[in-house]
Amino acid sequence: MLKVTEYKECQSANIEYDVYTPINVEFSTWDISKEPTIYWRTGDFKKSLIEIGLGKHTGNIRSITLTLSENVDNTELNFDFRNITLIKGMPVFQVEKYNNKTYIDENGKLSVYIGPDSILISFSENAIVSIVQNDNIGFALDNNKTVCGILVSGMLEYERNLLKDALGIM
Repeated sequence: MLKVTEYKECQSANIEYDVYTPINVEFSTWDISKEPTIYWRTGDFKKSLIEIGLGKHTGNIRSITLTLSENVDNTELNFDFRNITLIKGMPVFQVEKYNNKTYIDENGKLSVYIGPDSILISFSENAIVSIVQNDNIGFALDNNKTVCGILVSGMLEYERNLLKDALGIM
């Protein structure tokens, strides 16, 4: 799983919803010729897949792409924020052990919860103890600073409808 080593200042994020790629988030800008990207992926790799792009040497997050998910729930997202620490910033991830790889594949259960104006992409059953918040993107962390989900907020109604179409729910 992806482990956070530190936090840095917030970056601009571009969120796109599409029928073919349900959610794609790109952070800031980067030069792939100066630092290659490694991709951490999880899901069952047949009916569910999320891919997170990271700078190979820095661990800076570059992208999040939800490709598909069979396990989708239309729900109200209610968090008890009294027990969750909110951290403003961007997570930096541990990448040293992955430096000789382009793809890090970890089988896991991927679930998507669509609320009225936000989405939770969950890939761990671990309890959320903190959220690293960068504008409309939140990185849910467990007590080991391991990412257990991605929270995307500020979704407009037409984006929600597009996402539901892309994931095959009514």
